[in-house]
Amino acid sequence: MRLIPSRPVTIERVRYGCRWFPYLFRHTDDSLLLYVQYGHDANFSPAMRLRSTDNGHTWGDACDNVPRQCWSHSFRDGELFEIDTYGVQDPKSPEHAVYWGAWSHPGRVNDAPRREFVRVHAPSIVGTPLSKLIAGYPTHQWWPLWNTLWGRDDMSADQIMLTGPVFTSGVELENGRLLAVAYGVHRDARGKCCVVALESTDRGHTWREIAIAMRADSTPEGPDEASLICLKDGRLYLIARTGAALHQNYSSDGGSTWSKPEPVRLIDDDSRTPGLVWPVVTRLDAFGGALVMVYGRPGKDLIYDPTGTGTGTGTGTAWRYGLDLTKWELESQAFLEVPPEQRIHRPHPMVRDWDSSDYLGVVPDGSRGAIVVYDVQQYIEHAGAGPVSAVRLVRVAFDG
Repeated sequence: MRLIPSRPVTIERVRYGCRWFPYLFRHTDDSLLLYVQYGHDANFSPAMRLRSTDNGHTWGDACDNVPRQCWSHSFRDGELFEIDTYGVQDPKSPEHAVYWGAWSHPGRVNDAPRREFVRVHAPSIVGTPLSKLIAGYPTHQWWPLWNTLWGRDDMSADQIMLTGPVFTSGVELENGRLLAVAYGVHRDARGKCCVVALESTDRGHTWREIAIAMRADSTPEGPDEASLICLKDGRLYLIARTGAALHQNYSSDGGSTWSKPEPVRLIDDDSRTPGLVWPVVTRLDAFGGALVMVYGRPGKDLIYDPTGTGTGTGTGTAWRYGLDLTKWELESQAFLEVPPEQRIHRPHPMVRDWDSSDYLGVVPDGSRGAIVVYDVQQYIEHAGAGPVSAVRLVRVAFDG
């Protein structure tokens, strides 16, 4: 199978401002929803949503139904569910975390979103006081949630307990049952994260933990940012960041039990270790259920599995290396005569403001292949242009 990338195009840019951490999602009505954080790279950076009805060629006005969306799900009847990143402990029911949630029908005229509380019971996850977060402080978007729960508006950062996991991915199973994966610090792991499986039977209003989907305390971080997909054989496939190699495992019983996690390796390149941050995997039904995954840091990469299984007989993996999107971006800047010293670069691994967050999004592109998005910082698009913070889009066609 040969992968043919289009030249990257800019779909959102600002000269004075920020565009970070894009999340790309295809809704039931085939529109594309793009979520982008527009604050600084920190906790509580708010996010906005853009919508495209022509497969990503043009994008409409921005909106936000929750302050910082972390996961969206389309129901089969066209309703969209969105959940915020941060949950807070309910003082009247301390075992529950409460989040902002929203239910809407994007594109439906005069259909205002319903913004309501989402309640989550995840006993494996330990909380932390708001005062312990050192990278940023919440703005007004979050305070109404916490003030309502406490019935007062003079709470201190030491009194507000952030708890509950961060939702990152999910699928709809039989009878409208939602299964999501989310990560947080495990109560017994001394600061290491785990991924829990959560289910909802009321369209996302309430959730309960049904299993620890992945735990790997021997890795630097423990599993955190995770992507869940249903394979063509019906198994659930989970892949997660760990601080080292990406790890993968499976469930054959709808998320109740999970196999032992193992590192992801490439069948065609032993020297390259997939990772480190936010793996996002999607299934291409137009290509027999083949899988495509993007991940970042350092750089931005795309790998693919033409078997659609995640593992190959006798090899332990079926993933193959596809594209170095950072290299392709540099070639595109050279094509547009951007001087070498002005092309994207990173003088230090943690100085992302000169390059990219290296977080990517990917969705199927009909019978053609996949659409990939990522952010760029201090970006010069062509000779003579000024630097911008932007979101770029690449279409990857599959041949063979």
